[in-house]
Order: sequence, then C-alpha cells, then structure tokens
Amino acid sequence: MSSGMAKSSPWAPFRIRAYLILWLAQLGANIGGWMQTVGAQWFLVEVGASAVFITLVQTATTAPSLLFGLPAGVMADSYDRRHVLLAANLIAAGASTVLAVVSFLHVLTPVGLLACTFLLGCGMALNAPTWQAVIPSLVPRKQIPAATALGSVTINAARALGPAFAGFLVALAGTSAVFAVNAAAYVLSVVAVLTWKRPAKRVGRREPFRSALFSGMRYTKAAPHVNRIMLRTALFIVPASAIWALLPVEAHGRLHMGSGGYGVLLACLGVGALSGVFVLPWLRRRISSNKIVVVASIAYGAGTVGAALLPSWGVGVSLVVAGIAWMCNFTTFNSLLQLTLAPWVRARGMAIYLLIVMAGQALGSPLWGTIATLWTAQISFLVAGGLLLVFVPISVRFWPIRPRTGELDRSHDLITHNLSMANSVDPRTGPIEIQVSYRVHPDKAPAFVTAMDAVRLSRMRTGANFWELTHRLEDPGLFFERYSVPSWGEYLLQETQRMTGHDRANLRAALRLTSDEPRVRRELPADAPIAGVPRMPDDEDHPMGDLRPRDPDMTTAQNSGTQEAPAGDQTA
Repeated sequence: MSSGMAKSSPWAPFRIRAYLILWLAQLGANIGGWMQTVGAQWFLVEVGASAVFITLVQTATTAPSLLFGLPAGVMADSYDRRHVLLAANLIAAGASTVLAVVSFLHVLTPVGLLACTFLLGCGMALNAPTWQAVIPSLVPRKQIPAATALGSVTINAARALGPAFAGFLVALAGTSAVFAVNAAAYVLSVVAVLTWKRPAKRVGRREPFRSALFSGMRYTKAAPHVNRIMLRTALFIVPASAIWALLPVEAHGRLHMGSGGYGVLLACLGVGALSGVFVLPWLRRRISSNKIVVVASIAYGAGTVGAALLPSWGVGVSLVVAGIAWMCNFTTFNSLLQLTLAPWVRARGMAIYLLIVMAGQALGSPLWGTIATLWTAQISFLVAGGLLLVFVPISVRFWPIRPRTGELDRSHDLITHNLSMANSVDPRTGPIEIQVSYRVHPDKAPAFVTAMDAVRLSRMRTGANFWELTHRLEDPGLFFERYSVPSWGEYLLQETQRMTGHDRANLRAALRLTSDEPRVRRELPADAPIAGVPRMPDDEDHPMGDLRPRDPDMTTAQNSGTQEAPAGDQTA
C-alpha cells in the first residue's frame, strides 16, 4: 500500500501496537459494560424488584459521569495519564469482580448490586476523559481523526453487541456469568494498560485541584473555537436524542412491532454507525469539517423525519442513514476538539464536552417524551427533525467551525520576565496583578487595540481571571495591559507551561505595532512573604478587592473580562 493510501486509511492507527492494544481493551470494556447493565436489570427482575428500582441501574451507571466527569478531567491533566487510566480500570475491575463473586455466592442484594454498579460507573467516569486525552499521544497528528473514529466504533459496536451477548449468556448460564465476563473484560483492560510502555511523563509544577478545576473552565470560556464546537454539539444532541429516546415507542405504536422488530431497528442504527467509519474518510477527502457537520446534521434530520413518516422498511433505511450521520458528526466534533485543545487542558476540555453530550441527552429525552405523551411519537420525531434542519443554516451562519492547533510552544516569552524570585514566593500567594506598558504610535492605536483583543483571550485561556486595556489621558500613545491571575503558582504555569504557538502569535502581532520594548510590573498582596519579609497575621488581612485605588489619569479603553470574541475571531 502506498504511503498516500496509508495516510487516508481509516485503519491506519491499528498499525500502532499501543493504540491497537488499548483500543481492544476499550472495546472489551464497553461491551462488558453493556452486558453488565442488561445482567443487572435482569437480576432485579428475577428477585422481584420494583420498576423504579430497576431504572436505578441506569442512574447508578451514568450518575458518576455527571458528578465526577470534570474532576476526572482534572486528574488526567494533572497526573501521568497512563497512571490515571490504570487507576480507572482497576476501580472498574475491582467493582465488577466483587459483583461477580458475590453473585456466584448467591448473597447479592439489590442494594449491593447498585453499589457495585455505582463504583463501576466511577471507574468509567475516570476512564472516559482520560482515554480521549490519551489518543493524540498514541498516534501521529494526521491520524487523530481516524483514531477518534475507531474510538467511536468501540462505543457503537458495544451498544449493538453487548445487550445481544448478555441476553444469550443470561439464557445459557445466568446473570452471574454475565457479571464474570464483565469482570474479565476489565481485568484484561488493566493488563493492556500495563503493557503500554512509554517514557515517564515529566511532571512540572502541578496545580492544586481547585485551581486546576477553575482554570479548565476559564480556558473553555475564553476559547471561541472550543465554544463553537461545544455549542454545535449541544444544538445537535438535543434534537438528535429523540430517536434514541422514542424508537421503542414508535416501533410498538405506529409500526406495531414486537421486541424482535425493535431489535432489528436498533441493528439498523448500529449498522449505520459502523458504516460511518468508511463514509467519513471519503467525506474528509472532499469537503471541510464544517461542511461534514452540515451534511451529517441534514442527513440525521432527514432520517428522523423518515422514521416518523415511512413504513417499517423505510424506517430501517432512515435509521441506517441516521446512524452514519451520528458517527460522522460526533467523530468530527471529537477530533476537532482533540486538534484544538492545548495539551495541558485537553482532558478537562474533553470532560466538559462529554458532560455536554450527556446533559443534552438527559434534557432532550424527557422533552421529546413529553411531546410524545401530549401528542404522538410521530409528532415528536417531526419536531426534532425539523429543528435539526432549522439549526443547520443558523449554526453555519453564526458559529462556523474553524479548527486551530493547540500545540504547546515552550520557547521564551516575547516579553522579558524576570522570574528570579520565583522560588521566594509561596505558590499559593495571590491574586497576582500584572501590568505591561506598551508605547504605540497614535496612528497605529486602533489596530493595536484590535490586536490586543486576541491577547486578551490568550491571557484568559492560560490563567487570567481579569483583563483590561487602558491608555494614559495625557499621553494617548502609552497603553497599559492589566490582568490578574489567582495565584503565583498559576502565574508561573501561565508563563512557562501553557502558552501555545497560537498564543505567542497573538502577542507577536500586537508587538509589531509598538515602537518601544514593553515593560512588565508584577504586584503581590501586601502581606505576601517574600525575601524574608514576614507574613501579616491572618486576622490583619485586608483584601482590597474592587476597592483598590485606581490611577486617576487612566481611562478604560477596553474591559474585556466579560466581552465575547467577535464573530470573525481566529483564536483557538
């Protein structure tokens, strides 16, 4: 096979041994997870549990992802991701093994089942953002879209195969055997992670947990490209959830199908999703990512409308189309985020993305269920499909997707920072106020203000929680950039570990409009211990907050802490 063909092959990541082993482990774990859900529900049916108790199985599985998804992303960004992935699979393997042993001993209770299911969900919650963040480190950058698509295959294949395997195994050997297979799958996942050998990660200055949590949120808020991808995801997932939520109602009601017919419809969705692995590379060679999302959203909307209006055979075809569109859209969103997020915050960004997907399904499903209850499932499908078709031109017009690299640039800063006192300041000291003065020719002032808006976003992405640009009243050519960082430790991270090549390009564009070297001034709280000066007693702490005195001869040119990026912004 030629190198050109290898590059375009959707299977190219499988040539990398580490990716293949971990991919197989993810596939086995996902299939085992679906089997465990079916086995748990059937166990509760056998012991005569109430319907409400049976539905709690799904709650116990998904609640940890909603509760701990973002903290899991923080851990994956703060520690060696191989260790985090190992811990996640150890938790899941431990919980599933205990469940299998207790079940074989015939001492399993409904409460014990839910407890083990919740612990298993905790392992899955820790695994999800970590695995997403690990993918770019396993494959070359050009193979990230293919690797992401194959990652989606593990989810869709498990959705189709897991319940079928579980049903067969329950009939053959009982629920205990299902729990044992799930435990074996996670034990093998642990072994797979242990076989993944790579150089130990160089651990730099590690953020405190709370600081890392909020810095991830600030990054996402100040990254317009990330915002667009996540907004487009939300606009798709809410109406798209109608098919998954109401397909059994449509099958039983309008189509008069039994469980076998419903299984065939689910298989059509699964076949479509798996077919998307082959369709997506073909689309990528011909159209941009933005157009792929447009085409896939229109196709999914048409499939949803078809599921509402066509006879059973037509519904099957519509679901195949919807499955292909589902795979194309989410693989595109996922790979764009992988390519856009900076490595230092990738797991937190992916955790927020996964939360949006789950929240969209959680909010959309009852919405379409309510419409189906008030009218019919057919009306609900038509409304959902119509919304998808309406959202396409709106989202393309106002929120176009523009992928941007998130590669780190560890070169020296363009503005000289004397950080010789770095070890003399407690990393927890804060907030830190930074002022940078720029000399700009008056004719270039408007262009400088525009260029500094991109710098604002870079500062906010990498740690600042306040930013403003002012100029002196008596000297309009003298500009002052002021921003605040929560702590000295986070300021050091901002200066030494978080800047991407794009962030530095933003600053370089602004500096080209200046006529003198910028000057930097940093200010600490008055009671900060530095160079032997003792800290003031805690009871004498007097935070200034918004009451700090301001230079009277400054006029605010732009306070951008709350402003949104313009529609044409080109920052990551």
